[in-house]
Amino acid sequence: MMGKVISMSLAVVSLAASTAPAADLTEQIRTERMTVVKVDRAHGRFLCAEHRHWTWVSKRDIALLGAGDIVTLQRQPRQLPRVKVIRAAAEELTSPEK
Repeated sequence: MMGKVISMSLAVVSLAASTAPAADLTEQIRTERMTVVKVDRAHGRFLCAEHRHWTWVSKRDIALLGAGDIVTLQRQPRQLPRVKVIRAAAEELTSPEK
């Protein structure tokens, strides 16, 4: 009887432990992704919906952005972050519903 209790306890603990890394990954993706609300091309920045602040990026990258785009940043030491567009709003609007 005691063996079953220990086995069940270990199973519950191992299930809880295996979901923790998945939750961490989901949270990391959620915090790294940004939705572009407004683009200020003159100053090389965009307004992020999730973080509610302006983020400065290179003028080369700002030219690629539009309102509604989902982006992530690749930070580099002593440089402006590089932008990677995950999903462009224009593509989302023109794609057929599935």
